[in-house]
Amino acid sequence: MVYTASADSEYKVFLPPRDFVGYGLEKPKGDVWPKGAKIAVSFVLNYEEGAEHTVWNGDEHSEPFLNEANYYRNRAEGKRDMYTESLYDYGIRAGLPRIIRLFQSFSYPFTLWLNSRAIETSAQYGPILVGMGCDMAAHGNRWITQTELSGPEEEAAHVRQGIERIQKASGKQDVPSGWYLGRGSLYSKHVISKVHKEMGVPLLYCSDSYADDLPYWVEDPLSLDGEEDKGMLMGRKGLIMQVPYGLVNNDHKFYSKGAGASTAVDWFNILKGDFETLYSEGQDGEPKMMTIALHSRLIGRPGRLAGLKKFLEYITAKDDVWVTTRADIAKHWREKFPYETVGAQRLAHGAE
Repeated sequence: MVYTASADSEYKVFLPPRDFVGYGLEKPKGDVWPKGAKIAVSFVLNYEEGAEHTVWNGDEHSEPFLNEANYYRNRAEGKRDMYTESLYDYGIRAGLPRIIRLFQSFSYPFTLWLNSRAIETSAQYGPILVGMGCDMAAHGNRWITQTELSGPEEEAAHVRQGIERIQKASGKQDVPSGWYLGRGSLYSKHVISKVHKEMGVPLLYCSDSYADDLPYWVEDPLSLDGEEDKGMLMGRKGLIMQVPYGLVNNDHKFYSKGAGASTAVDWFNILKGDFETLYSEGQDGEPKMMTIALHSRLIGRPGRLAGLKKFLEYITAKDDVWVTTRADIAKHWREKFPYETVGAQRLAHGAE
């Protein structure tokens, strides 16, 4: 299958210019975050269980990726793999309740990367997560690579269905607030922007980037249609990241051979190291943002959760730490550093 648009397609490839400088030596300084916070900490829970590849979902094979048996397990073709399915089921049945109770005990919200099919299969958690103040963001309709679809028209149909599923499960009509695909196509940002506009759902941010430790502006994909460029705010993490999403502070290090996380202590030390550097930069007048990526079926295991709890205790004891959602970060950034005064300048610089 070749993933391409038809000749008369309304969807376009979105390829903004690369910017190797970004904020450079002129990073936002001083009162960057609310109430003088030195760092904004964003916890993100990847809600994927139930949306993964499985014959149960009508797929041709089982999910080979990110399960407890192995980092990449040989997939079963044409039949359900009950072994893998049960490993995913654990994430919602046992892991998610632990994570919810832990964050409730600290009164901290988090962002959800919702695979829409996943939240549909366990929709009873929708109202609970909304009640906690969590950010209902999208991680695709299914946990699949978008180029597995026939083209951007089918991708758009998935985006529409995904939005509808999230809205039904959450009871909110202004969600999803943002997107992270991780397995997108070159059409994805244009497709998502157009469908959000079509459905009247505000799109606050996109996180399909790994290029900075701060939010920044990029060209609005709808400018491809001749519309006024209003900018798209990209939530960022990981200045040094040149690999797929969140490999520094992502709990899938427990599955990655040689990645340095085998125990709760390992996980805590990884998070603490990143936090200390970013927090120190904030104390020196250049506040930053830190993202911690979680999966219910990974960090929801009892021994591993202890490392996350220790990290929450550690940052709670620090002054001037803003634990928040990506939606609130995006809203704040829009007010503090509006595209009209900041984003256009950055884009002009990046296009040189």
